[in-house]
Amino acid sequence: MPFEIEKIKKKALEYKPEPVSAEDTVILRTNQGDMKLILYPEIAPKHCHNFKKLANSGFYDGTTFHRIIPNFMIQGGDILSRDSKDSNDGQGGPGWTVDAEFSNEKHEKGILSMARSSDPNSAGSQFFICHNSSPHLDGKYTVFGKVVQNIEIVDKIANIPTIYSETRKMCYSRIPEKSNEENWVELIDPKTRQKIYSKVPDGISKDSFRFEVNSKLRNNQPAFPIRILSIRVN
Repeated sequence: MPFEIEKIKKKALEYKPEPVSAEDTVILRTNQGDMKLILYPEIAPKHCHNFKKLANSGFYDGTTFHRIIPNFMIQGGDILSRDSKDSNDGQGGPGWTVDAEFSNEKHEKGILSMARSSDPNSAGSQFFICHNSSPHLDGKYTVFGKVVQNIEIVDKIANIPTIYSETRKMCYSRIPEKSNEENWVELIDPKTRQKIYSKVPDGISKDSFRFEVNSKLRNNQPAFPIRILSIRVN
């Protein structure tokens, strides 16, 4: 798989797309349904060119939406999500970066924007689609398009169970009456900052179990793969 990923990255690097036009449309196909998007080459020309280059070279085919936060966004585009390791999802890129093209465009529902690290000029291949208005991102992340058809697919993906949501279902707001407190661990829900409790299974140390549950509570990966079948810009 590492060799295959390097081949895909090399193909993307060498691929020369047609210039991006304001009439271009994006068809994003997933195993949950398809979406149609448009690009904003007039405000983010470098990002639109980069996205078209990656999409039409096949770079995104077989990747996933690896990060899902309901009422916020769904994130995908990491080449490493093609492999069998969940632990490295969110860490990959094409091998180059694109400088920021911040604008006055608002991060509203359906907006297509570029993910990055703390460095404003670190965008590579990962993108996100807003599931809700997120004004705290305005002027800090590069908006370069939006969903114009089948926005309900964003809703569907955003509401798919995640490792966090499935783990949270197994926790309690308080230790049940008549339960031995020694058999429970106290945790903090990272989203609500409230105390929650989880029962320690037999044969597992409290410290090991606490570490395991804490890791899952901080995991926004979907409970099953949300596969990007293809993205094409034409």
